[in-house]
Amino acid sequence: MKNLAIILLVVLGFTSCKDDEEEMFTSIQVNLEFAHVLNGEALELDGKAYNLPSGESFTPSKFKYYISNITFENSETGNTYFVADGYYLIDEAGKKEITFEVPAGSYDKLSYYVGIDKERNLSTDQVGDLDPSNDMVWSWKTGYKFLVLEGEWEYENSDRRGLVIHIGNNDPETEVNFKEFSFDLSSEGLTLGSEAMVDIDIEAEISSLFTGDTELVVHELESTSIMGGPLAISVANNYQINLFSIK
Repeated sequence: MKNLAIILLVVLGFTSCKDDEEEMFTSIQVNLEFAHVLNGEALELDGKAYNLPSGESFTPSKFKYYISNITFENSETGNTYFVADGYYLIDEAGKKEITFEVPAGSYDKLSYYVGIDKERNLSTDQVGDLDPSNDMVWSWKTGYKFLVLEGEWEYENSDRRGLVIHIGNNDPETEVNFKEFSFDLSSEGLTLGSEAMVDIDIEAEISSLFTGDTELVVHELESTSIMGGPLAISVANNYQINLFSIK
């Protein structure tokens, strides 16, 4: 009997230790790390020339965008976690990583938006990276720029000209260019829940702005300054298709 009692104590102690190990973290640190490419080549600003899909030589000088409304989901249980006040500016010339905590649990879906939702787009509450000094605001009346790409281009023997793409809401009361991106983490082998920290590497392919539902032929445009109107909507619809991928 004494030996049996000792065995039971050992088994119970082992089970208790195992349970403690499984529950020793109450939150998961998530690091979203963004990398930018153009035609699969790493993006470099102010110096390197790339070929756009329609044949122009393009030298980028600026690429940045807002990530917001990040949500993690367990597709089996329906449980979700929303990153409150999460408005993050990703900038090729600056920050390209987002770090935050989510409650411990199992998550196999990730979604976020490029841009700012209607509530915050016209608000003066500067939560997260919603700071006018980031040069992503037109005015408080017209809201934020969601995505910015700038640089210079030339085609065959043409003079070098500027390309300016600023995507926002044509009417800030609507959310026409506020675009959602969703990812199945399990298909990428990245289901959250077993580790206290996880890195998610996300690649943004800039050529997606120019291809998709509408092919953007830069050298045929009447103006290469796109700051609203139907063409800006077309660009946003384009990049919603395949701007981001998990690597």
